[in-house]
Amino acid sequence: MADFPAMPFWTDAYLADTRHLSAAEHGAYVLLMIEAWRRPTCSLPDDDRLLARLSCMTPEEWEASRETVL
Repeated sequence: MADFPAMPFWTDAYLADTRHLSAAEHGAYVLLMIEAWRRPTCSLPDDDRLLARLSCMTPEEWEASRETVL
């Protein structure tokens, strides 16, 4: 279990920073935030295949959205 079982989520700040994302990109972004939160380093791996899988996107979808989501 992660050291921080609950992740604070400020909806006003989230929306202010992410209004440009598509619905699929919102989903990927939230999944990656949660993944980073659960890791001891609070970071994401530098591995596009893994990031695609963690964000529930195909490699092609991830490639198209990567720059925007990250």
